[in-house]
Amino acid sequence: MSTKTGQNAVVAAGDPALALDLTVLESPASLAHHLLAASGTVVVRPDVSDDMGSALFHRPGAPLSEEDTAHLWRRTGSRVVAHALVPGTPHFANAVVHDGRLVITDCWRCFTLEEGVRTILTSVINVASDSPLLPRLTTELEKVVKAAGITDGPVHFELVVAEHVTKVVKFARRQAASPLPELCDLLGIPGQHGALTTGRPVALADTGHPGFVADYSFIVRTPGRFAGVIGLAELLARPSYAGTERIPEPETLLEPSLDENATFVLWLRHQDEATVLADIAHYHSRNREGVFALAD
Repeated sequence: MSTKTGQNAVVAAGDPALALDLTVLESPASLAHHLLAASGTVVVRPDVSDDMGSALFHRPGAPLSEEDTAHLWRRTGSRVVAHALVPGTPHFANAVVHDGRLVITDCWRCFTLEEGVRTILTSVINVASDSPLLPRLTTELEKVVKAAGITDGPVHFELVVAEHVTKVVKFARRQAASPLPELCDLLGIPGQHGALTTGRPVALADTGHPGFVADYSFIVRTPGRFAGVIGLAELLARPSYAGTERIPEPETLLEPSLDENATFVLWLRHQDEATVLADIAHYHSRNREGVFALAD
């Protein structure tokens, strides 16, 4: 399990423009002082963590409390890192390094909802195979894998992408976790798994125009026993709906969503990207309202 400071140093060695401007904080007092001086949104993470969704957001008008940050100091290493929020859109990029060359096999744009001091991932949609973002990321991320000394195998990147800026939040020498392999299967492209199985990576840019797939996860805000999904038939009637990946059993005890462990997830697929995006926007609206009915 690598540290975020160590990863960021590797990124900076490959290309300083891709690295976050991290501040390392060694105590709750130093973190509190740092946040007190901040004028904008600050992202705070444990330096060592394998948890999904471990970042906390210190926002103007909604500062982090000692209770919010207390768990950070229970992590191995007893220090946290902080950086100013980078404007842009979160992305995942999955790749295979083959004969020293980086091949992006699948790439995903992320959608999130702000929930208190956290931002929770709700959905991803594949980046089009002819998107100009792909050659740009290939050039940029190849610098990182060379700096890391990676000559073969899978690599997973978490990024923030803006029009003229890319920042590497994290990277790992591994295959992407669920649901990205399953979404590749739904889309009908090889992805990382296909490359690792056959030994012949197929770049996303070479897969033709398979259309668009997405997942969508609904957030639990109130604990209680699951009694049903409010307006379920309407949720399943959207044009891009392709299946229910996960839904709680009746009487399941639901806990508030604090990370990326999903409770109720739909699959989406359509040839038209705008159709999928419209459905994600609709699900976002329903998600904000709340979709879980709880037993008395």
